[in-house]
Amino acid sequence: MTPPMSLSFLVESKPPFRALLERSFRALSPVVATEDGFRVTTHCMYPSNGLVRVTIRGGTETIVASDEGEALGEAMSAGIDISDPDRLLRGFIRQQGLLLSNGVIHTPKISIDAASVAILHVANTAKEAANWLYEHNKVKRTRDFRQLLANFLADTFSKQLAEERIVGASNKPHKFANVISFANGRKFIVDAVANDPSSINARVIANLDVKSTNDPNIEQRIVYDDLESWSAADLNLLQVGANIVPFSRATEVIRRVADRTRATA
Repeated sequence: MTPPMSLSFLVESKPPFRALLERSFRALSPVVATEDGFRVTTHCMYPSNGLVRVTIRGGTETIVASDEGEALGEAMSAGIDISDPDRLLRGFIRQQGLLLSNGVIHTPKISIDAASVAILHVANTAKEAANWLYEHNKVKRTRDFRQLLANFLADTFSKQLAEERIVGASNKPHKFANVISFANGRKFIVDAVANDPSSINARVIANLDVKSTNDPNIEQRIVYDDLESWSAADLNLLQVGANIVPFSRATEVIRRVADRTRATA
């Protein structure tokens, strides 16, 4: 009987396939420059299947690697109520030889030569911390997802976040609770919608009016709670106003869009 072809043989004997694999893995692990460092997307996965990202900051000799609070955001987006994350997680994080400050997992200052190891260590610890939070806390089936979203945005974007009125194509101003403003003059509207007709209609109208200005400096997303039962018709209607994002993926998508918006000249 002919033995099955191994993947190693396939990779070695098929250069196009090997190149495809190499491109795929490079695409999975981009390194993005931030205002004060670099952010690396790793192959570790959170319970939501989102990829863990680690940020590196430092100088010519030492660096600090951090999850930027994404492990905590992962749990919060699932509806886990965490009032004191440092008290809850400090013992677990300390066992890994890392530090925890205001929900952010990070290394102490270490040699720049250890950056690659630090990235892997923080990524694995962030993944395990999120898993630990899922296992030791009940995920609420009913939740105030809009407040959880507001908390995440406030923690992540701090002074960049504000409530704003933005004028649409009809010259009518619309109030948005969560608008992130960047130094390059661009804005990112993150609009939460409840699963009821009045909220759906109001948010679609506001977002559609702003989208109709065709302002290249404005990004928009509508976030909905995917633990609730939504009809296809309502989701299609929301999509008319702006691109929609399920709350379970909100932290991942918001960070990615924010990074792109921030980097646009």
